[in-house]
Amino acid sequence: MADYFDPNNTGSYNQQNSQYPQYPQYQSNPNGQYQDPQQQMYQQQMYQQQMSRGAFGMNQPQYAAGQSYGGAVATDVNDVLVKSFLFMFLALLVTGITSLIVARSTFWISVAVNPAPLIIFAILEIACVIGATFAMKKNNLILSAVLFGAYSILNGVTLSIIFLAYQLGSIVQVFFIAAAIFGAMALIGVFTKKDLSNLGMICIVGLFGIIIASIVNIFLKSAKMDYVISIIGVIVFTGLTAYDVQKIKKMAATNVGYNPLVLGLYGAMELYLDFINLFLYLLRLLGKAKN
Repeated sequence: MADYFDPNNTGSYNQQNSQYPQYPQYQSNPNGQYQDPQQQMYQQQMYQQQMSRGAFGMNQPQYAAGQSYGGAVATDVNDVLVKSFLFMFLALLVTGITSLIVARSTFWISVAVNPAPLIIFAILEIACVIGATFAMKKNNLILSAVLFGAYSILNGVTLSIIFLAYQLGSIVQVFFIAAAIFGAMALIGVFTKKDLSNLGMICIVGLFGIIIASIVNIFLKSAKMDYVISIIGVIVFTGLTAYDVQKIKKMAATNVGYNPLVLGLYGAMELYLDFINLFLYLLRLLGKAKN
């Protein structure tokens, strides 16, 4: 398959002084099933992130290392990489600020009464991912940027649940752990001479396996199964980080006329989804629930 960006490929917590809404502490019953509705909503948001990455993954071009292609234009690979990481950072910043603002509001109390807004947001997120991917493949810079920005905001709204479910200190710690893992794998993707295409294919297959298992667990509500899914999720998105960084390099090196800013946005969205999912899976494994 073509090795270029092909548009035709398709703890001590004072509840009285708290500014956050209160929910019962997470617990599981003897059968290992979730009882806390707050944690159930968090599980739904995890599933939403998996679906977003899956939707984006279905439109990713495949690459064959060591090949060259006619019509490629000169593109600074390092420039595209820098743009990808810069746009990713800005998107994470937008998501984080949005999450903090929403977490301090009554949004989740309203959702507990009427979940319709959450369903609408979930549909809009998937639509933004698919629309942004299509716009990037059509080399439409403005539409790509608008949809990516919109997705970052919508994601911030839905992910604000983590500030209600977990202690802030725990969230910060897990964030830095995720950042360290992400940074290490990104460096591997940049500097390794080994073709990571096989690794990427395995991770993509693993991603869809996680999605299927997560759908099943929505009905089973098994804490043990959720724990196993989280471990596999960390492994999958750790591998995808290195693979996607290398793929961004290949996209830039074999560019057939795409705006470098569009390539940067495409790379940023891939890396953004990788980091968000890696962070959330680590949070499920290492995060400390609020009392």
